[in-house]
Amino acid sequence: MSMNLSNKGGFDGPVAWDGPGTASALSRWAAGQLARFLGWVALWWGAVFVTVGLLPVGAVVPMTLVLAVLMYNAVMSLIKLCRVGRMRRILTVYPWRQQPDGVRYDARGRKASFVLPDPDRPEKTVSPKISGFFFRPWDRIARKGFDGDLWYAGDPRFACVIAKPGLKTLTYAAQRTAYDTRTDPRRKGLSPEARRRARAIGARVAE
Repeated sequence: MSMNLSNKGGFDGPVAWDGPGTASALSRWAAGQLARFLGWVALWWGAVFVTVGLLPVGAVVPMTLVLAVLMYNAVMSLIKLCRVGRMRRILTVYPWRQQPDGVRYDARGRKASFVLPDPDRPEKTVSPKISGFFFRPWDRIARKGFDGDLWYAGDPRFACVIAKPGLKTLTYAAQRTAYDTRTDPRRKGLSPEARRRARAIGARVAE
C-alpha cells in the first residue's frame, strides 16, 4: 500500500479518506464490530437459556456475573459500531500521520496509552483515551511490544482514528472534553486551523 504519511504534528497532506484502502479498512472495522456485537448477544441469550433451564438454583448467582460481563461487552461493541460515522468524519478532515513510539504500555495498569504530538506545539504530547476495560486489542499489542510507527488521523486534543501500519487494527480514541457536554470544552492552545478542523468533526471548542 502506497500512501503519503507525515511524521510532523501538523495538518499537512491530503485527508486520510482519499488514501488507498482507507474506506475499505473502515468498512472491515465496522463489519467486525457488528459481528462482535451479534456474537456477544448470542452468547448472552445462550447463557440465559443455560441459567434458567439447565443449572441448579445455586448457580444462578455466579451466572449473573457472567451475564453482566457478556452484556457489557455487547453494549461496548454497539457503542463502537455507532462511532463509525464519527470515525469517517475524522478521516475526511485530517491526513494520515505516523508517530514513532506512539504507543506505550503501563505494566501496572496493564493498559496501552497513545502518546501523540500536539499539532500546534509538536514538542508537547497528548494522550487520547481508548474506551472499555475488556478485549482492548492495543493492550495486547503494546504488551508484546510495538516497534513500528503508529498511524493516526485526527487531533489528539480532540479525537483520532489510530491504526497499525497497513491500516490494521483501527481504533477510535478521544478526549472526554471533545464530545461530553458535562465537561468544559478545550479553549487554549488552538490555532485557527485546529479550531476549524475540530468543529468539522463535531468536536466542542470554546469560543
